[in-house]
Order: sequence, then structure tokens, then C-alpha cells
Amino acid sequence: MSGATPEVNLRAFRLRAMLTQEELALKAGVGVRTIRDIESGRVRPQPRTLRLLCKALNLDERGRALLIGSAGNAGTVPRELPRALPGFAGREEHLGSVLTAVDEGAAVVAVHGMAGVGKTALAVRIAHELAPRYPDGQLFVDLRGYTDPAGSRPDLVSVLTRALGSLNVDERDVPADPSELAAYYRSTIADRSVLLVFDNASDAEQVEALLPGTASSLVLTTSRRDLSRLAGAFSVPLEPPPMPEAVAMLGAAAGRITADGAVSVAERCGRLPLALGLAAARLRSRPQWRVEDLLARLDHEDRLLDELDMGHRGVAAALRTSYLELDAAHRRLLRRLSLVPGDDVDAHAAAALCAVDEERASAMLESLVEVHLVETRAPGRYRMHDLVRLFATRLAELEETEDDRNAALARMLEVYLHFAYQAASHITSPFQEHFTEEAAAHDAGLPGFVDHEGAVAWFEAERGNLAAAVRAASAGPAWHLATAFSAFRMHDRDSELHLAINQTALNLARDLGDERKEARSLGDRGRQLAFAGRRDEAIDCLERSAVVTRRLGDTGAATWALRNVGLMHRQSGRFTDALGVYHEALILAEAISDATAIVHINLNMVVPLLHLGRLAEAEQCIVEAERLMDVDDVYNRSRIENFRGVFVREHGDPAAALVLHSACLERCRQRGIREGLTPVLVELGEDLLHLGRGAEAVAHLQQAVEYAEELAYPALERMARNSLGRALTATGDPDAALGHHQRAASLAESHEDAYELARAHHGLAVAHRDLGASSAAERHLRHAARGFEDCGTPEAALVAKELDRITQR
Repeated sequence: MSGATPEVNLRAFRLRAMLTQEELALKAGVGVRTIRDIESGRVRPQPRTLRLLCKALNLDERGRALLIGSAGNAGTVPRELPRALPGFAGREEHLGSVLTAVDEGAAVVAVHGMAGVGKTALAVRIAHELAPRYPDGQLFVDLRGYTDPAGSRPDLVSVLTRALGSLNVDERDVPADPSELAAYYRSTIADRSVLLVFDNASDAEQVEALLPGTASSLVLTTSRRDLSRLAGAFSVPLEPPPMPEAVAMLGAAAGRITADGAVSVAERCGRLPLALGLAAARLRSRPQWRVEDLLARLDHEDRLLDELDMGHRGVAAALRTSYLELDAAHRRLLRRLSLVPGDDVDAHAAAALCAVDEERASAMLESLVEVHLVETRAPGRYRMHDLVRLFATRLAELEETEDDRNAALARMLEVYLHFAYQAASHITSPFQEHFTEEAAAHDAGLPGFVDHEGAVAWFEAERGNLAAAVRAASAGPAWHLATAFSAFRMHDRDSELHLAINQTALNLARDLGDERKEARSLGDRGRQLAFAGRRDEAIDCLERSAVVTRRLGDTGAATWALRNVGLMHRQSGRFTDALGVYHEALILAEAISDATAIVHINLNMVVPLLHLGRLAEAEQCIVEAERLMDVDDVYNRSRIENFRGVFVREHGDPAAALVLHSACLERCRQRGIREGLTPVLVELGEDLLHLGRGAEAVAHLQQAVEYAEELAYPALERMARNSLGRALTATGDPDAALGHHQRAASLAESHEDAYELARAHHGLAVAHRDLGASSAAERHLRHAARGFEDCGTPEAALVAKELDRITQR
């Protein structure tokens, strides 16, 4: 090996420390002969030996430089770290986790994330924190993985040569052969304690070739590609910071910004640190601007990327370098993901966008995740950062024809329609047969669902996309998507969203001039309004639906509309009116021998008949429904089982009723009949009260209230709360009962339900009586008596007797 041996002034420092050669050797842990050879100039100390001698002689960096020659040689210890951002804020959790990992022995730290997420800033911040631990220097090498065209990026030889030069290795000593060079690099660094920062790596393989062979040094690397595959590396996946950190970053960078203003700016920037820094720079360079002026410029999606542009340092420029790394197929997928109307996508939809099979689409999506152009927050679901989506949208407009974009979107919407109707056909409802027919008509040759649970899980995952697809689709597909969406009302408590989707369907049907679709949408809207407790509007929609379907000769649809009008009357306590409408619907259904409609109408007549005290007629309705019911009709089978339990209890056998209702509850849970859970739990509570098992009754009725609240179904909630209040009073807790009866009364008043309002007053009367508030009890009893009388129910006579007893006292 050539090259002059630098002068090492060891003897002078040893004598100054008043140590013999033997004493220094012992203190440093090296051989006496080594000390003699160094002092005589026969050998040059290895880095490890030099470090041990400095420690034994208690030398600082300047003393070390003097030891090996003169103060002018202090530059032999490289200090290459860039300046840390003076306004660096946030990322404390990441910083802490890295420091802990290094304390625990990590020799490689890999920070990876999307363009502009702040990887380099974090790495430099970490490096400055760790620098004192690595006395042999800190190297910083930009690997330019996503900066320059691929052809101009440094190869392994140039990077290793550059690193060795920073470590003061004479270039004449550096081997030319790549494999020998790599071995020499590892040998040179083996006994040193160096912090190596490799920024902007193209992939894990590039970093792997630069790793030292020993753990005495630390490698800190960054990349836009996932570096988790680096063996033994402590992986730091970096995402846009949470809002509090984003606000802190803006405050540190911009200075003159309020917390509220910072939140608004951060939202528009997608909390991406690069965008935040550019927005702050705009504010700093425009002292006359207010934050509102900046927000106004950031408020338009089509101009947002332009506002965050500073030439090669802008957001679009940073994303473009990642985009250009992709092959043609992956570029096309990224562009077309911008067409997704919702927030995320699965492989089926992505496959339709690019006209490839699902397996290929899944692999391509994972590849985009690898380079942090696409995110995945749940297995099989993929989304883009807001700024990436804007970037992809711009690319799609520039590089795709309008016809290609429209065709891709149409294919994706066909996929949504396929799965929407397939899922709807598994949701237990009176309209299951209709959804099954539509599923067959819109079959795209893709998989379906094997059970109710799978269908509901699909809806919950795709709910936002379906709602957005309704707005994005052309009129015909949008109407079908909106109609399928309505099947999931019992699995989604957002009644306002369902009403909005339904209104869209109704408008589309009118735009299409399709009266059949309009009538169907009016019927759906009536049902949605019924769930929301808007009775008069619901009845109006349902009656209009019945008129249109009759005129079109669709008697079956007219019977369904009338059935729901009857339901509205029933839920208002107008039981006689309900029976009148049900009889009208039954005549229509019998005229066309519609067995399914006849079954539903007979079962709907049971509740008003029971409330009116006409038990025998109610039982006859059950017999007629069961005679015509399809053997696979699990929805109506559960209703019959529930009613049979009521009949058994009414005939004086609550224990047998409890057995029937318990079995019915289990079947409802197994079959996913959510609408049936509250009614069955209410009846179970009644059975248990009759058996004197009040605590169990309360527990079941509390569940009934919870299910009703989950469904956002006020009619069920007020019924369940009244029953729960009654059970609480019976078990000695009238104070708790008051709250439930008052809530039930409030719901009943707002939804004009005379019967449940009367029940609430009766429950309040009994609770007040047990609390010793006789005047309040009497007042509520009078309200209850009038309410039950208006409804025509037998409770009117019973309450009148209670009132007589109180007044006679």
C-alpha cells in the first residue's frame, strides 16, 4: 500500500501525561511493542488503536488532531451533515423511537415515505442528535434515487470512492475493482465509529451494498421506496403528520399565523410537510398577505398544485420524479385511480379501470404502495394522498383521452353495480326478490357473496364509494346504484345520507322520464322518511307511488306502497286507519294472487289487531300468512315466531313464550335480521316481567334500546324505552324509569305517535306514584287515558279505572 505515513506525536503526549510506554500500553489496552513502533514512526496506528490511545490520554477532538500531526489536520474527521432546519417541529415520536432503537443496538435506520413527507428533514434532525456518539465523523451522501434521471445517478463505485475520500483514505490506496473496493470500504470502516447518512436511496438493494460489516457505525437512510426489507433495519415509515404537528410545523416556518389559520392551510396542503413549507414560504415572501389571502389561493383544486410550485422544489415536481420511475402500466393505473369517485378502492375496481385481471391489479397496487404513491390502511383497500390525487388527475387530463377516461369510469361503475346488487340480494328484507332479479340482470361475471355477513362487510367497506359513485355515474347506472344503496338502511344509521341518495334517485328517474323508476324511488323515499319519523312526508310519497304504479298496471308495487302507508298509520297509533289501508292492499294482492304480498300484509295486520284487543283475528292472520309463505322466507318466519310467542303469553303461559322468543332472538342474530332484534327483545322483556324476573327483563330491554339507537329508528326506540321504563319501575328504580319515559314521550310527540305517547304518560304516572308524587301521577294518567282512548285500545279502560281510584282517594 502506497502513501506517506503521517507524523504521530505520541511520545510528546505520553510524556505530558507522565506515563511510561508500559503504563500507556496497559491503560489503552494495546501492546507495548505497538507503542514503541508508533513512537519510532515504523507503523501508522489503525483507527481503532488511535481511538484507544486518545481515550487513554483523555484527548478531545483538537488534541486528537494534534496527536496525528497538527491542528491543520482536524478536518480528517468528516462533519458533512447539512444544517438542521431551524424551524423543525413535530416528529417527536419518530425521533424518540429511533433514539431508543439505536440505544438498543440498531445499526441501520431506514426512513421511507412519499415525496415531500419530510424524510430528509427528519433524518438530518436525527443525525445531529446522534452525531456526538460517532467520534470518527458523519458522512452525508445524496444517492439521488428520485432526483435526477436514472442515467446520471451515482453508481456503487462512485459512492464508495466518495465515502472513502471523506474518511481521508488516499485515493491511490483505493482499489479499482468494484468487489475489492467494497471489501476495502468495509475494512476501512470496520474499526471506526461513523454515522453514515445515505439520503434519497432508490431502493433497499442500493443501501444493502453500502452497509458496513460491523455494528460500530450507524447507517441512517431515506427513500421513497419501502425499505422494510432491509435485513435488521429499524424501519420508520413516515406519513403526513397529525394535525397538531402540522400546525406546529406551519407556526415554526411561517411565524405570523394563528392556530385556526394553520389548521385551514394544513388541511388544504394535505398536511404534507413539503407543501406546508412552500405555503409558509409564500406567506414569508408576501408580508402584505393575510392568511385569508393565502387560503383563497389554495382553495381551488385545479390551481392548488400551481400555488405549491417552486420550480424543481414544488410538490408536482417532487411527485413527477416518482411518477417517471414507473413503467407505462403503473403510470396508467396511477392516472386512472384519480377517476375513483370515493376515497379508496379495491383490486376489483382497479382492475376495471385498467382492463386487467384482479391478480394483476392487486400486484400493481402493491407496487405503488412500495413507492408511496398509494397508501393502504386496511387489507385490500388502497387510496391516494389528496395532493397525489390532484397530480394524478392532472396527468389523466393531459395523457388520457376523454373517451378513455369515460370508458374506464364506466367499467368501474359496472363493477360497483354488480357487487351492490349481489350484496343487496343477501340483505333480508321484503324486497329481497327484487334485488335478486336485479343482481342477475347486472351480473358482470365477478364473484358474489356466500352469506349475509359478507354482503354487509362489503357495504361497510364500500359505503363512501357507493355514495360518491351515485354522483359520478350517468343517469341509468346512478339510479340503480342509489336503489341498491337503499337495501342497507338497517345497517347504516346515517338516515340523512340515505335520504340524500334516495332524492338523487328520484331526480334521476324524473330526468329519465321513467315512471316505473320514479314510482320505485317514491316508495323507497317513503320508507326512508318513515325511518326518520317524518310521517306526513312518508305517506305522501307512498300514496303517490301507489297512484303511479296502479296507473302503470303494476298492482304488486301498488300493494307494497299501501302496505307502507298502513305502517305509517300503525306507527302513529291510528290502528283502525292502518287496518283499513291493509285491507285495501290485501284486496289488490289477492286480485293478482301475489302470495308474497299477501303474507307481508297479513303479518303487518297483526300488530294493530293486537293493540285493538282482537287476538283471534290476529291469530288468523298468522295462519293465513304461514299457509302461503315460502319455506326460505327467513324474514317473515322470524316475525311469525315472535308473534306466536306473544299469543302464547296472552293465553297465560309466559314461560313457554320465553322459550319461543329466546329461540327467535337467536335466529334473528344468526340471520342478520337487525330490524327484528328490538321487537323480539321487547317481547322477551315482557315475558320475563310476567315471570317476576325483573333484572333480566331490564337487561334485555336495555339491549333493545341500544339496537334501536344503532338503527336510528325512532319508532322502535320509543317502544323499547317505554318497555324499559316500565321494567325499571317494576324492579324498584322509578327514578331511572322517568328518564326513559320522558325520552319516549319526546320522540312520540315529535313523530306524532299517539299510542307510544300514551304509554309514556302511563309509565310516568306509575313512576311518579311510586316516588310519592301523586299530583304528577294523576296529571300523566289523564294524558294517558285520553291518548289510549283516541287510539281505541283496551288500555283506555284500564287507565280510567286507575284514575278513578286515585281521584276517589
